[in-house]
Amino acid sequence: MLDYEKADFYTDTSLVEDPHAYFDFLREKGPVTRLPYRNVVAVTGYEETVQVMLDTEHFSSINAVTGALTSLPFDPSGDDITEQLETERSKIAFADQIVTEQGKRHADLRSIMSALFTPSRLKELEPSLRATSDSLIDEFIADGKVDLVRQYGGPYATLVIADLLGIPEDGRKKFRKLLEGTIPAQMDASPEEIAKNPLVELGKDIFGYITKRRLLNKPLLRWAKPLFGLPDKDDILTELALAKFPDGGTPKLVDVTGLAAFLFGAGQDTTNRLLANSFRVIATRPDVQQELRDDPGRIPDFIEEILRFDGSVKSAGRICQRTTTLGGVEIRAGTTVLLSHMAANRDPNRFENPGEFDMNRPKAKEHLAFGRGAHTCIGAPLARREVTVSIERLLARLGNIRLSKEHLGPDGEYHFEYEPTYILRAMKHLYLEFDPIS
Repeated sequence: MLDYEKADFYTDTSLVEDPHAYFDFLREKGPVTRLPYRNVVAVTGYEETVQVMLDTEHFSSINAVTGALTSLPFDPSGDDITEQLETERSKIAFADQIVTEQGKRHADLRSIMSALFTPSRLKELEPSLRATSDSLIDEFIADGKVDLVRQYGGPYATLVIADLLGIPEDGRKKFRKLLEGTIPAQMDASPEEIAKNPLVELGKDIFGYITKRRLLNKPLLRWAKPLFGLPDKDDILTELALAKFPDGGTPKLVDVTGLAAFLFGAGQDTTNRLLANSFRVIATRPDVQQELRDDPGRIPDFIEEILRFDGSVKSAGRICQRTTTLGGVEIRAGTTVLLSHMAANRDPNRFENPGEFDMNRPKAKEHLAFGRGAHTCIGAPLARREVTVSIERLLARLGNIRLSKEHLGPDGEYHFEYEPTYILRAMKHLYLEFDPIS
């Protein structure tokens, strides 16, 4: 039996297979619990999690990615380190990402991204979602089996973002290969590997796309666009290149590039893993699978319950920048806050029988899988559509979807391997078998 009292959430790979049990253990101690290592306070209560997500005065998202493994370039002292954090931001790994930014800069960057996720744009993307899904299914349907993570989920999410941004065809193949198998926040990584951003290489190509469009859309140079392979009609990359902040200011090229690269990384990881978690349930619950086949209109209900029951995000970091009290526990400035979406979504004070999957659960949509407040996931509408379309097409073309006993073991003894990451609930593989539907 695991010794949860001594387990280190950020490095102990034995917690990867069943993080729910670990969070249940912590929650029994209280909704806010001080951990015996790294100056960390874990928040597992639903109400307390919402409170932290909404409170940007006391809690900074500067360590949202690296959590307790964040290396601060100063020793926190006093009851308010807000100014120190911002002054030293450039020296902190991943502190230049939209998920780790704060205040006005975060709002400015978010305003650029919001233009990509309007209802009209998502509606325009719908035919592409279906075409991409069917194209990938075509690659494996004759086999009667598939590793959904590697052969469908990862490529699908990458290609959808590429289509949303208007990445040229040659770039899409490269991005698909580049992002295959990349895992953020690995527990067994060295400090140097943790600080290394896997999106840098991808960002180099995007920087070229953005730079070319910004330059060639200057009035005196527009005539040269066809010479460099740019369409006469402005595409989405051009919109990004020419985007303005709400105050009329022009974003730096590196900022726009970072946003586009982040979309690939975050969108690919979370959507892929959510699809895998969804089909683990579909493959092991014939009653649920049949209900979704009989009534595809229930798919949105299914997705909201999956997001609550076993979403793709386990945790995010916060750092207390001003000493405060949460759930009766004093949290000093400089303390890392382990914020778990997963734990909050199984808080019995919020959801009855939280460990059960119930597609008819009332208010399942109140889950925190996409966060709350200023850092609510801006890509949530796209993620919901991606997963909805995928379930629709996979159920329409694959009959009797079931787990592969050859790879995962006999009935009742299935074993799933998960990536050693403290951020994602990420299956390494999901081997399925099915009967092709002609």
